[in-house]
Amino acid sequence: MTRSASVAVIIPAFNAGAYLQVTLDSLKQQTVLPVQVIVVDDGSTDGTSAIAERNGVTCIRQERAGPGAARNRGIAAATTEYLAFLDADDWYALDKIERSLDQLRELGAACIATDAWLVRGDRVERRRNERQMLPTVMTTELLLSSNPIVLSSVVARREAVLAVGGFDAERELFGTEDYDMWLRLSQREPIAYLPEALTFYRLHGPGQICNPHLVSGVDRVLDKVGAAYAGEAHFENLVRRRRAEVRVEMAADLLRAGKRDEARTMLAEARKHARTWGGYRTWLRSLFAG
Repeated sequence: MTRSASVAVIIPAFNAGAYLQVTLDSLKQQTVLPVQVIVVDDGSTDGTSAIAERNGVTCIRQERAGPGAARNRGIAAATTEYLAFLDADDWYALDKIERSLDQLRELGAACIATDAWLVRGDRVERRRNERQMLPTVMTTELLLSSNPIVLSSVVARREAVLAVGGFDAERELFGTEDYDMWLRLSQREPIAYLPEALTFYRLHGPGQICNPHLVSGVDRVLDKVGAAYAGEAHFENLVRRRRAEVRVEMAADLLRAGKRDEARTMLAEARKHARTWGGYRTWLRSLFAG
């Protein structure tokens, strides 16, 4: 008999009809089943709600309010010890929940993330973090250098998520509300990390770096970190460097898209915050672009 555990899987869904069945099927096939699956239909105009209801999971409908607000509705409806976050176009490996819970209990941790397989179309490309060596715990300092956490890989104790106030549903944070959450959780205690890929994460289009709201969203997240560590030089320097690096990443993407002038404008903004080797290399590339 398949075991179950006190886990609620929270799935925000906006016009996810093309993917949601695969997502829900992966939950039915878990070696340890969640006792709650909560789909929050965030103002869909397709068959998202019908698919959720046909699969017998809890379905909450709301006016379009964004993924942070949708996850908060799911958290409010959950009655479990643990919360697992899963986007409606991603899915789990068969033992994802079991492995995550085993690690959480063994470590006595409040939150765990794992690596994830990147999927484009029908092809698995690679592991998300295979090109970097990551420690088994993620501190605030590490998360201020980059965000290696895939939201759909995270399982956390419900009380820890509630203690930091859930997701920030502010509209300016759409797309970066998860990064904000990891930083706030990590300020209480480091986030555990398992380097095995136990989630399948779909990529759509050229990637998040092309999102025009990414820089402003990261800036808003960093404003909050800066306020939390006001007067602490170490963290203030990390915040300045992160502001620079996200602009360098955007500039590199703009160069690949052939937008040299926009890239150089972004690099100039980056230099106002901090000078980095990545910024210098990208500036050199911009001299020969186009």
